Amino acid sequence: MMKQYLFSEILSACGGQYFGDKAILTEAVTDIVIDNRKATPGSLFVAIIGEKHDGHNFIPLARNEGASLVVSDRKLEKEPYILVPDTLRALHDIARRYRQKFTIPVIGLTGSAGKTSTKDMVAAALSAEYRVMKTQGNLNNETGAALTIFTLEEKHQVAVVEMGTNHFGEIDRIASFVQPDICLFTNVGLAHVENFGDREGIFRGKTEMLPHMRPGGHIIANGDDEFLQTIPGAILYGIGDRCAVRATDIEDMILDGMSFTANAGRESYRICVPALGLHSVYNALAAVSVGLLLKMKLGVIAQGIAEYQSMPGRMNVIRLPRFTLIDDTYNANPTSVTASVNVLARCTGRRVAILGDMRELGPESARMHEEIGRYVSSLGIESILCVGPESERIFFGALNSNSDSSACYFATQERLIEELPDYIEDGDTILVKASRGMALENTVRFLVENANPV
Repeated sequence: MMKQYLFSEILSACGGQYFGDKAILTEAVTDIVIDNRKATPGSLFVAIIGEKHDGHNFIPLARNEGASLVVSDRKLEKEPYILVPDTLRALHDIARRYRQKFTIPVIGLTGSAGKTSTKDMVAAALSAEYRVMKTQGNLNNETGAALTIFTLEEKHQVAVVEMGTNHFGEIDRIASFVQPDICLFTNVGLAHVENFGDREGIFRGKTEMLPHMRPGGHIIANGDDEFLQTIPGAILYGIGDRCAVRATDIEDMILDGMSFTANAGRESYRICVPALGLHSVYNALAAVSVGLLLKMKLGVIAQGIAEYQSMPGRMNVIRLPRFTLIDDTYNANPTSVTASVNVLARCTGRRVAILGDMRELGPESARMHEEIGRYVSSLGIESILCVGPESERIFFGALNSNSDSSACYFATQERLIEELPDYIEDGDTILVKASRGMALENTVRFLVENANPV
């Protein structure tokens, strides 16, 4: 249940012009939504103009569901409503005022890859001692982050808010209302590089968060990232000697997770991470760093990390009668694909990498896809199945690498699924990885449905 937030405060926050019965302004909002289907009696409906739909067209439906008040950027025939020049900016302003009602620590988290997994790992660790609010799923854009702020309740003791970006200025706008007490940076990779130019541009885009950090706040950053390690005053985590929170004695338990010793000052503690790959160690180190800042004991942090559960589509291991499936279909960029195939390479038996397009890589896309193909092949992965127009370059890279890997190309997912049974053998370990737009969860579904022995 939201902390008391009067419609009069909302009007003041967004600086709009009110039309309607002034008695409504003395009431408290019950929820703030941008989807008319989620409107309820007492809620505020903000009409956002999206890529596909204009929220103003759904105002009557929101009112039918009980919305008490509407925020619009155009005059309406029916009252009550608040008129503003820009409804997205109004949503941010309303979120900022609501955020200011809370004094609990808020962790703002961003990075090129692994944001959601790190967010969930941090939340799991903190949940061992605190009541945590976290971003649900990956609602990390300008609307999603604002809606996340509205889920803060009186009961919460700490919040973890994920921030995503694919253009300059987005993190700046999001952080302006999140106002983090702790700024956490996971890595600077090549996701959305076509909009930022290069990794330095991505670094500048991510660090737009810093000017909005609250006074007395702290910065936590991956100390093994050549860009992030340069942030002044940051608490660094990683494997390198420069890191204040450091992992040693790392043990890869392949599909059973990772284990390492966390070292911070004179303290150390053995931590088991129920997630795959070296990158999950970094996620856990980020969680340890946040937990220590919030005065948690290493042993308690470890208990929380042990309760972490990966989300579907994010290195999710599915053990099936005929083979083992690693579902990593949620998203892909060169950094995350490299991390995923590194896990696959450590598996025993015959290994199959089903790789789809990595999108939003800009002019360097062809080169990056070819490099992935060469890299996967260099790991000795027995079978590399490439699907999608851009992934033909993965196929060429694998084909020209002079390794023993077998590479095949499929122009469409439909063709892949049609021929897939011919490329799968009993006992295989199969990784499925691609950008979200490729929808390779359909390939995962096909494999699951055909996993029983003949």
